[in-house]
Amino acid sequence: MSMFREHWIGGLVTYSFFFAISLGVALAGVFIFQQPTDWNPTVSLEPLKIAACFVIAVLSGLWPDVDTKSKSQQIFYRLFLISNVILIYKGYYATSAFFGLFAMFPLIGNHRGWTHSKLTMLLLPVVFLIVPIYFQRDQLDRHELLAAQNLVLLKAGLPFYTASLIGYATHLHLDGILLRSRKAQRRQARAG
Repeated sequence: MSMFREHWIGGLVTYSFFFAISLGVALAGVFIFQQPTDWNPTVSLEPLKIAACFVIAVLSGLWPDVDTKSKSQQIFYRLFLISNVILIYKGYYATSAFFGLFAMFPLIGNHRGWTHSKLTMLLLPVVFLIVPIYFQRDQLDRHELLAAQNLVLLKAGLPFYTASLIGYATHLHLDGILLRSRKAQRRQARAG
């Protein structure tokens, strides 16, 4: 199985397991303990958000290989191009410029450089926490960071952050970086 195929299937399968368990816990909380339907912030019960989380998990499972010529790089740079054209068309020139700058970063480093680090695995998905805040910044309480409305905005991005983190962690695991899998150990032994 090619590494591309292994990474997207790994992200999908791992997130599916997480989603099933998290959904079960969420529904148990609702039906057994009479919790509100949104009490579990790691999973959404809205079909469109669920689908988005699965897509994010798969794409995050592919993301670390964007730093080398690969199918992952082709996918992401096509998405970058489409997104940037839409941003320019809508008149978001500053956002488009920052997005374009961000798109260049993976090309600066070496393969298995910063895109394959544990720190990046934790920090890059933060984008999904920031986006809801950015688009609803008029609701942000700038005087008290832990105000209730700020936490609601942060909570809105948590399912997407979780999906991205799981996809990214799966990639690093399959590459033998996060936890040494047997397959990664065999691959390294053959290469060494």
